[in-house]
Amino acid sequence: MEYVLDLAPLIAIILGLLGLMFWWRWRTKRKEEREHSDALSTLTATLGGKVVGREEARAWTADLLPPMKSDTEGFIGWLGTVRRPRFETALDFRRDGWSVRVSEASMEQATSDSSNTFYEHRIEVATSPLPAMKMCRRLHEGFLGRPPTPAQAEAVEPAGEPPTTAVREQLDWLPVGLPEPANREFTVFSTDAAAVSRAFTPQVAEWLVAEAGPNPFQSPMPILLTFEAGFAYTTASQRIDPDHLLARVDIILGLLNRMGATPAIPPVTT
Repeated sequence: MEYVLDLAPLIAIILGLLGLMFWWRWRTKRKEEREHSDALSTLTATLGGKVVGREEARAWTADLLPPMKSDTEGFIGWLGTVRRPRFETALDFRRDGWSVRVSEASMEQATSDSSNTFYEHRIEVATSPLPAMKMCRRLHEGFLGRPPTPAQAEAVEPAGEPPTTAVREQLDWLPVGLPEPANREFTVFSTDAAAVSRAFTPQVAEWLVAEAGPNPFQSPMPILLTFEAGFAYTTASQRIDPDHLLARVDIILGLLNRMGATPAIPPVTT
């Protein structure tokens, strides 16, 4: 008993340090969240849009592609999930006549020593009906110019996986050849290869390659862009970046305009 009492001051110090550490992490997290929220509000205000909270932040395409689906699939994904993905916030605004929603989701996953928060954001544009299509950037080299890893080289594979609407309607999922030089830079699949080929004229293909730039990791062009059910959308495994968001939105709108699509009325999200 005396031994335990002798250790009491040391135990108190350790508990105090642990408490201080947890308080500091909580305080830092609160500060980051406040700064992020302020930045999103400032951006949306300049666009004449609005920020919506968790109750209304659900993505328009959530039924087509659940948030962070690849991170929660299978037994391993289920086992490591501390909190299921949920949409936390969304930005609604109009850009050059198009209705745009940018939603942000988060989840808690277990790591080796604790649980961490992981994020994903999705850009969606409401558009006139188009054939279901996926367009994926080919990776000729990895980050910082290194040869691509096998996982990076296989990044084109998502284009070959049909979206929900194509599977539901049992439609053929066919490769689409684009005019050069776009065909060297993008893999495209669609339920209507002929219609997509007509939309991608040589002029559109040249614009696409010029806007995409040589480095897919530094380009506003999404690695994977999906068209289905009256939406064009893309996701990224990170929080919304107010400094780079509009560049990505504008390149999606530029492609839609050149494909002959027109704006549509977005759905009411509840």
